[in-house]
Amino acid sequence: MTEKGFIFDYSKCVGCHACVVACYNQNNTQPPIIWRNIHKGNSIKIPLKGFINLSLACNHCIDAPCLANCPAIAYSKDSETGAIIHNPSKCIGCKYCTWACPYDAPKFNKSTGVVEKCNFCIDLQKKGLQPACTTACPTGALTFGEVDTSANTNQPGFPDDNTLPRVNLLGNEVYSCIPDMDINAAGQVDDKMISNKKRSKIRSADEIPLILFTLLSSILTGLFVFFYKPSDTSITGKFFYVGGLAVAAFASTFHLGKPLRAYRSILNIKSSWLSREILLFSLFSLFSTLYLLVEAKFLFWISAALGLALLFAIEMVYRLAIKRFTPKIHSSNTILTALTFSSIFLNSNLFVIFISLKLMLYLVRNAYASHLSLRKLLLSFVRFISLAIPLSVVLFEFKEIDFSFLIILLMVGETIDRFAYYDEIDIVEPTDFF
Repeated sequence: MTEKGFIFDYSKCVGCHACVVACYNQNNTQPPIIWRNIHKGNSIKIPLKGFINLSLACNHCIDAPCLANCPAIAYSKDSETGAIIHNPSKCIGCKYCTWACPYDAPKFNKSTGVVEKCNFCIDLQKKGLQPACTTACPTGALTFGEVDTSANTNQPGFPDDNTLPRVNLLGNEVYSCIPDMDINAAGQVDDKMISNKKRSKIRSADEIPLILFTLLSSILTGLFVFFYKPSDTSITGKFFYVGGLAVAAFASTFHLGKPLRAYRSILNIKSSWLSREILLFSLFSLFSTLYLLVEAKFLFWISAALGLALLFAIEMVYRLAIKRFTPKIHSSNTILTALTFSSIFLNSNLFVIFISLKLMLYLVRNAYASHLSLRKLLLSFVRFISLAIPLSVVLFEFKEIDFSFLIILLMVGETIDRFAYYDEIDIVEPTDFF
């Protein structure tokens, strides 16, 4: 299939950033927001290592992941040019499209609270002109024309993600000319330069609303089964349950750049797991609260099914992230957390199985950790204690230990582990493929 798109030649790009400046001038974007990036194979400029550059913006994919995953339907496809256009007035600022795009094209603008990206210079194209970045390139490395979207894109710095990007890559033979060498031949090189560790785009400190939402969702789903006989539970217990749901819902809006547009988050249940997650949480909250009010058993089973579907949707939302831990099932998995709390609230023997599984996953994951700071070491110890003590209490029947203390200990441990989860996931970027 041929379409109009970008043509990039590795052998001609010198990394001069003329295309980036042209993009700035054409679209009046303001630093640090940048729609076109120059990704470098030797970004720290190690002597004798050679270099290779990749100029990349939005590729306006035929199967655009940003369009498919956006919960607010803020993306659309222009019928004339095929451009994937972002509508800022519909954007809720959830940043999920920045997770979905492997080309680092959508950029979140903190000052406006919404995402923005390359628009394919659609106004120029409709006048019969070419995108500004291509006409500004002095070496002819970046041009515009007919491209074969089925061409192999498994090239240096370019994720092979089957999104059918409207870009063709040439001159990749220069990559094989970069010498394989002992890095120490360049002279004294700092260990930090060798690792060249990039800053993660997902950091727990920035994701506290999501941590609170996902953690409360798993705990409250587990707690809900305790209400199978609501007459046996106190009004206070029901109040705290409903209050927990309200806190989780309220917390999730703080993740958005545009909280007042939160209602748009359920508009794309057809293809966005984020939309499905929010819809399922809303339905679970509604039906479980109704059940506590009218105590109809059919509402219990509907709520239980919705709760399980909600936890599955939460896990599917994070399928887009890179899991930088082993094994790939994290000890803070929301389904496992819900089952753990459910079993302890019901005083079930299954609690031993679930918490043992959590403990095993936690120990195995940390066994693969290459470096633990003092802070992480202390938090890891607290997390270990939060699993080991409840397990020991149940196994050896230490009845003098207060039940509420075990619940608090578990919740503290789960909070620590959920923070760790967000520090151990990341987003795919072109620099991962050099």
